This record gives sequence, structure tokens and C-alpha cells, in this order.
Amino acid sequence: MMDWLISLLVPLTFLLFILLLCHRFFMSTIGVKNTYTLWLVIPLGLILFNLPLSWLAATSITNNEIQQFIVTPTQVLQQSLTENWLIVLWLIISSTMVGYWLISHFLFKEQLNLQSLTSITGMKNSISIELPISLELYQSSHAYSPMLLGVFKQRLILPEDFTQLYNDEQQQLILEHEVCHFQRNDIYWNIVAFFLLALFWFHPLVWIAYFRFRRDQELSCDHIVLAKKQCTSRLNYSKALLITAETAPPLAFAQLSFKKYGDKEIMFERIKEIKLNTKASKLSLSLMSALSICLLSGLSYAGNMSANDKVNKVQQQQQQFDLMPIYRIEPKYPLKAAQENTEGSVVLKFDVNLAGKVENVSVIKAIPKQTFNKVATTALLQWQYAAKGKYYKNLLVQLDFRMDENSTFEDIVLIEKIKVTQQ
Repeated sequence: MMDWLISLLVPLTFLLFILLLCHRFFMSTIGVKNTYTLWLVIPLGLILFNLPLSWLAATSITNNEIQQFIVTPTQVLQQSLTENWLIVLWLIISSTMVGYWLISHFLFKEQLNLQSLTSITGMKNSISIELPISLELYQSSHAYSPMLLGVFKQRLILPEDFTQLYNDEQQQLILEHEVCHFQRNDIYWNIVAFFLLALFWFHPLVWIAYFRFRRDQELSCDHIVLAKKQCTSRLNYSKALLITAETAPPLAFAQLSFKKYGDKEIMFERIKEIKLNTKASKLSLSLMSALSICLLSGLSYAGNMSANDKVNKVQQQQQQFDLMPIYRIEPKYPLKAAQENTEGSVVLKFDVNLAGKVENVSVIKAIPKQTFNKVATTALLQWQYAAKGKYYKNLLVQLDFRMDENSTFEDIVLIEKIKVTQQ
């Protein structure tokens, strides 16, 4: 798991750096709505980075010299001393974040004391827009602003003083803002963003990007609501933002509300963007689309080249037989042997079946006896050879266990080594 997360750090950092560094430029050229859409390149880029491309798969082994396989304890000792506690720390913090999100969502929902507006005729009739059929309307005395709540069944919740705080047009615009969130399924995108935050909580750019993403979400909804409205409506909506900024709603990760991420600084940013009303030209949209496609394609290619580099490193350590191994698991250096600085070698005999799987592994000779037999056998059973449609019997391999590559331990040739050259 940690190896997978670490492998994603480079593409993730690259994407976040581009989006955050160029954010103001994107806002001024393609507008807030399209800037918000650009955040899609992060999940798409990470997916494409891990998606294998068959035409880039490695197909051959290039070295022509038989080598002995050297196994060192570095990986095992590092895992026992470093990797384990890192995994535990990562799991504790990630689990705590997810647990807090779930608990806060549940407690916040319980505190709202919701009341369906179907039983409040006057309140229901005062709603000036037609809501989606699947979006139920509720009222709460503990809500300080309109908000969407729920995952599987979303509800639009209004505060008791909603009609007193805002005039008719402001009410309509605010409700359109919430309906925009609902129709775009923003609450689900927020969950995706939060789980990425929980996975990469140790990355500072992820935190910055998360809050920037949530701001852009509100700005884009503002833009959609006011896209075809007159100047007076924009002014009225801005006044509604100022009114809302004076209240202090409860905090909850699952909360999507008109006031969410709505402190004074962000409210002023929203008012400023309403005033600017940046509209994207067809040329700027075309250039941004081309840039996104190139960026995603580059990440996909880089991910596959990285995977192929790992395969090629393994292949460079293999023997040039007619039967070629395509996947090899490194044996784990026994912890006790590593602590005692014990070195040695093991010769294994094995068969390869029609599918390229290793079978019938047995130890032919080992120095010292029994020390490395088990780990060598376990690893060899996981090797994969290229399927040739033939059954190979009595193949031999020698694994040399050394504390490091500069070991002074005398090399022991337990099997005949043959150098193969091209005629």
C-alpha cells in the first residue's frame, strides 16, 4: 500500500502544482465554471497513471550474460524498522479522519431535528422555484443557512428564518445555487476529494488544493446561477452573500451549504467573481482542452514507462534461456540471519508448466544448511515464466544471500555457470 501511495506522489504533486500555480490564470481566461471542471484531471490523471497500456508492455530480455541472483537484507530490515511504523501511522491518521467525518456527519444530522416542509403549507408555498422530484425539502431550527445533506438520499434543508433573512429574489437565487450542487452531484465529488485528502494527508499541497477545490465549487455554482441574470440580480445576490456571512453555521465535513466555506474573505472573493463575470472564449477553451488531453496522455505514458522500467530492471537480472522469466519475487532475507550477519547460497531445482508457473521446487544444495531454504523456495514458487506451451523439468537456479553487494564472502559456485554470447 505504501509503495503504491509513494508511486503516486510524483504525478499527484505535478498535477497539484500546475493547477494551483496557474489557478488565477485559469480563472481569468476560462472562467470559474471551467476552472472547477479542471479539477477532474487529478482523479483522471492518477487513474491513467496506473492504467496499463498493452502496446507499451515490455516483450524481451536484452542482456546476454547469466548472472547469479544476490539477495540482501536491506529490504527486510528497512521494512521491519521503518516501513511498519510508517504504515501504522498512516493508517491511524487516515482512519481518524474518515471516522471523524462519519461521526460528525451523523451527529450533525441528529442535531438538526428536521421537519418536512410538506406539513408546513405556508412555507412550502413560499418556495419560488420548482425543485427536482428526488430532492426533498426540510426545515431546521438548528440550521443557519440553506444546505444539502445526505449521501444516498439528499435533502435540502432551510433555516426557520429563511424567508425573514432574504427577499423573494434572494431566496430564489440561493435555492438555485443549492439545486446546482444537487444536479452536479457535488456531494459525491466532495467525498472523492475528502478520501484523496485522507489518503495523502501528509502532503501539504493536497490540503491547499482541497480547500481551493471547495471554493471553486461555490464560485462555479454562483456563476451558473447568475449566467443569464441581469445586473440587479447580481447585486441582490451579492447582498445575500453579505447577509449570510454574518451567520455562523455548524461545521461538518459532509455539509454542502450556501454558507459552506463562506467566511468573509471567501464571500468577498465570490462577490468579486460575480462582478468580473469572466466568460471563456472558444479559443481559450480549445487550448485548455488540448492542454488537459496532453497532460493526461503524458501521465498515462509516464506511468507505463515507470512500470516498464521496473520490469526491465528485473529482466536485466535474468538468465538468457529459451525459457525467459517475466516476473520474479525477491526472497526476503531472514531477519535472524541478517542480525547475525550470516551469508550463504542456495541451489534450487524446479519445473515450469505450460502456463509458465513454477512447480516442484526442491533444494539441491545449501550453504549453510536450512538457513535460507524456506525463503528461497517461497520466492521461487511465485516466479512467472513466459508461457511456451511446453513443460520444462529439472531447471536450476542459484540464489546468493549477501549482506550487501560489497560483501567479502567468498563466492561459491554450486552450479555450473555458462556465458551465452550471440554468434
